[in-house]
Amino acid sequence: MGDSNGAERARSLPRAASLPSFGAVQYWAWRAARATIGRTPAPAAYRIAGGLGHAAYWCWPRGRRAMRANFARVLGTAERGLVDRVGRASLAGYFRYLVDFMRLDGGRFRLPQVEGEAAFAALDRLLERGRGAVIVCMHYGNWDAGAAFAAAKGYPLAVVAEGFGDPRLDELVLGAREQLGMQVIRLERAGPSMVRALRRNGLLALLIDRPVPGEGVEVSFFGEPVEVPAGPARLALATGAALVPVAFRRSDPLGRRMEVVGDFSIVPCDEAKPECVRTLTQRVMTAHEQFIRERPEQWYMFRELWRGNGARAGAAP
Repeated sequence: MGDSNGAERARSLPRAASLPSFGAVQYWAWRAARATIGRTPAPAAYRIAGGLGHAAYWCWPRGRRAMRANFARVLGTAERGLVDRVGRASLAGYFRYLVDFMRLDGGRFRLPQVEGEAAFAALDRLLERGRGAVIVCMHYGNWDAGAAFAAAKGYPLAVVAEGFGDPRLDELVLGAREQLGMQVIRLERAGPSMVRALRRNGLLALLIDRPVPGEGVEVSFFGEPVEVPAGPARLALATGAALVPVAFRRSDPLGRRMEVVGDFSIVPCDEAKPECVRTLTQRVMTAHEQFIRERPEQWYMFRELWRGNGARAGAAP
């Protein structure tokens, strides 16, 4: 027979506390960081963020390998000093972007002065067609500040966002975008809402620079094949919306001035042929390639985008 007294004792012991989920850790880390930034003068916050980004580059082997491979492709050289310099600047810029977003969320960040009114005039001409516009961005510069600026100018703007796995973090991050005047469409149920936003002659903002092996469309990017989401082109073809690759890039480290650049010449044909998806996506990626060539350190891509490019680029840990 078993030891019934032992079994009773085991049942009476307190259960071990379960470890917090990754989403919960992110939530508390975000709250702590936002509270700290809220009490830190802006110039100091940006300096600290830049320093943390430089340090993180050396403390994050996996990300460093990916950035070395990506920037070797972008720069056309595997020269270690140059690639590392751009990689460090990219990660520092991303940390400053996080400061911007947390200050936007807390109402402590003034919208930047944006250079490029001609871009908005070109956008207005596209919207005269009455079919809306798919705004295609990358993780580049400060897309959230650019979106907030567009919303503040009165453009009906919807953005597609993916949840973080913790409802409290979703409320903090996605709720902040809503407070800035954007309609947030959850990725899990995006389809009909995206079409409705365009049919109301609004703007729909999507990010395109994420690898989707086997699910996207293959195009050329910096001279190498890469697979990216086909959704922006398909939406444009289905609705007749214009397809607009846009970048909001910093003109100074503190984010007080930004420049908007874009290609406003891409209007899909009326007949949605299968090859049109690839053609339109290629035009979008060609435009973004030019933006990145001009300011590569403002591109925040911390995963290898090209298949197998690490070996060709000479990336090392």
